[in-house]
Amino acid sequence: MAVDFQNYTKNVRSVLTILEDHDVDFQISAFDQPAHRADQAAELLNCPLGAIVKSLVFETVEDQMIFIVLVSGTNRADYDILEEIFGKPVRAAQPDVVLEKTGYPVGAVPPIGLQHVYTVIMDADLLRYERVWASAGSAHVLMGLSSKALQQLSQARVKRINKEKG
Repeated sequence: MAVDFQNYTKNVRSVLTILEDHDVDFQISAFDQPAHRADQAAELLNCPLGAIVKSLVFETVEDQMIFIVLVSGTNRADYDILEEIFGKPVRAAQPDVVLEKTGYPVGAVPPIGLQHVYTVIMDADLLRYERVWASAGSAHVLMGLSSKALQQLSQARVKRINKEKG
């Protein structure tokens, strides 16, 4: 899909370039108002909340290893499960660390093309959706792509990251 990159910021252009370089079928939606939260994005796109990808940045407490968790809009990343996956305590990265390590501010972190992220975990619930929507590097620009393409491009390990209710 050919997109006129001139209309977007450098951060968004870098994400779109990755999609085009990998010949991924994608859609782009840009909005005047930002979508800093999953519910805002779902409302703007008129799509299910679960199809929204929250790109959450975490770090290990001991060695500050940065990792990203791609979470379905209806779920929360469970710290106990993440600590079990990594075998050590984890915490949410502070906004200044997110910006420094990813090049993107909180609320605009895309799920692909991140330089200093060593591991990506993808919420298994995202695979329930044929098309998911994630930040394209701006809180004003969202990209839609297949959940399978997201998993492949991000090189994510698919895991259950929220505890079952009940």
